[in-house]
Amino acid sequence: MKLPISAIVVGLNEAHLLRESLPKLAFCDELLYFDLGSKDDSIKLATGLGATVIKHDKVDSCEWIHAEYATKTKHEWVLISDPDEMFPDELITEITLLFENGTLNESIGAVWAPWVFYFKNHRLFGTHWGGVSRRIILAHNKRFEFKALVHAGRKLIGGFNEYNIEYTGNNFIAHKWMQSYGKLIEKHRRYLRNEGEARYKTGRRSSAKSVMKEAYRAFKYSYWSRRGYKDGITGLFLSAFWVWYECSAQIENIRYQRKIEKKKHKTAKASFN
Repeated sequence: MKLPISAIVVGLNEAHLLRESLPKLAFCDELLYFDLGSKDDSIKLATGLGATVIKHDKVDSCEWIHAEYATKTKHEWVLISDPDEMFPDELITEITLLFENGTLNESIGAVWAPWVFYFKNHRLFGTHWGGVSRRIILAHNKRFEFKALVHAGRKLIGGFNEYNIEYTGNNFIAHKWMQSYGKLIEKHRRYLRNEGEARYKTGRRSSAKSVMKEAYRAFKYSYWSRRGYKDGITGLFLSAFWVWYECSAQIENIRYQRKIEKKKHKTAKASFN
């Protein structure tokens, strides 16, 4: 049975992942695959699996696609997924029941679901990414705001509520997050190009002092509070990586702050003259 959902998947050279993930989204009445210039069989594969393929210029993060297209879909309920995310039958059944039982009434604007990360095909039990976390999988495009901001582009509109699908053991999205160290570094360096702006526009400010404090805070959080030690050497590496990313993001935030301040100064000087 098809549900009144428009699924959006954004990918680049990930045919090996689409082969497994797209069939699981067959319960969505509309399946949109945005291809960012793949050289492999992604487009052919997605088309064969029933997706509507839209070729798009390469962007640094899928938030840009969501901001541009989430309000232009066939259905108001939009499912957000990546090629490396696998939906289990248990979760699909729960989503189906939300529609059949009328749970998603006019007050609900978003649905959260359990989310589990895998690093090189091994489930993570600790670190910033490990354990059972949660993310928004369904958003109503008239009750939810999509912005082109990395890691900050999704926000529930005031006055609407969220619905949480409780973790029951097997109903989590399996996020085959990273297949190699190289991919991990490449992707996060790409995120950093936009992290300063995203943090600035969401009210976050950084300083040299906060960067120094962040190194200790981030490692303590990922390795001890989030039990990164449970993943052995991988947990130690990922916790150190989280320190690098958070400190780098704050530095980018400082650079963007200075850029805006310089621009304001120039504008004020021009007005005065």
